[in-house]
Amino acid sequence: MTTDIQQTPTAEEEMLNWGRLLMDGLPFADLIAARDRDPSVSWFEFWMKRADDYEAMGDTALEQGHSLTAGYWFWVGSMAAQYAQFLWFDERRPRGQRRKAELYHRAAPLLDPPAIRIDLPIDDTVIIGYLRLPKNAQGPVPCAVLLGGLESTKEESFMFENLLLERGVATFTFDGPGQGEMFEDVALAGDYDRYTSRVVDHLVTQSELVASDRIGVLGRSLGGHYALRAAAMDDRFVACVSWGGFVQMDDWNFEYPMTKLSWKYVTKSPDLETARLRVKDAIDVRPVLNGLKCPTYIMHGAKDETPITEVDLVKEFAVNADLVIDIEPEGDHCCHNLGPAPRLRMADWLVDQLTQ
Repeated sequence: MTTDIQQTPTAEEEMLNWGRLLMDGLPFADLIAARDRDPSVSWFEFWMKRADDYEAMGDTALEQGHSLTAGYWFWVGSMAAQYAQFLWFDERRPRGQRRKAELYHRAAPLLDPPAIRIDLPIDDTVIIGYLRLPKNAQGPVPCAVLLGGLESTKEESFMFENLLLERGVATFTFDGPGQGEMFEDVALAGDYDRYTSRVVDHLVTQSELVASDRIGVLGRSLGGHYALRAAAMDDRFVACVSWGGFVQMDDWNFEYPMTKLSWKYVTKSPDLETARLRVKDAIDVRPVLNGLKCPTYIMHGAKDETPITEVDLVKEFAVNADLVIDIEPEGDHCCHNLGPAPRLRMADWLVDQLTQ
């Protein structure tokens, strides 16, 4: 029987995510140092100290007039705080989340191109998002809305944003229910599409910056599920990418113990059984997948903990969409173990859909 108490990440669980951390921009030297750290120093303490170190480096760069370097250090510090907390489900989680958001806020105006913060009221809360526009953009440009997953948030998409920005596509990232800065107000819910549509409502008003008829959506992991739902429920999305996503959560048993604890946390459930029921109810896109009519790219690793049968479900229920299925035989979850190749294919496909 799975315990409901906080589970201390094992060394194997810490290192299982090396591919993801590297591809999301953390320095390899930091991963080696994390692996070889003093046993008395926890994973959380190590990475929070790195966040502090990078902020200090950013402050020094600012004092020296090197704003671009400062932006980089603040952003890397934000990522260090992100990965300090993502395996914890106690008081360390909100500490790391707050630190991550704080450092990214400092980085945002210094990035190249900068990230423009946009707050969008919805219900009794606010969607906090960031818009980045390609350098030297002439007139309205296509835009991709990027969605985080179970424990990933808007700040973590920076490296993928850059792939799109370099190819002439703007990006908008935000936290939705159960994620990042929205978590305190709204737990994971089954109506994530309301939040993506609220973002599109804003983007279509930015006619001088964003081409309202060329908006796509890409989501990673749980965000891949949300991307399918968003595009199925809002026909203003003209392209969709589900990156390591899934259709439903009927089978709780394939989830790792640490992942189950993460579901429990983001649903604000008192125990794992309550979390299972809430997740089963909230995470099911089958009833609306026939509304998915835009070109859709499915990226999946054959060795992902999320069963490859989820791809079969997309084929079964998304009967009105032109599907591109990309299955990597050696890929783990989101194919993080395969380096940049899967990301580049997704970026190129999405750019092609939004610019041709």
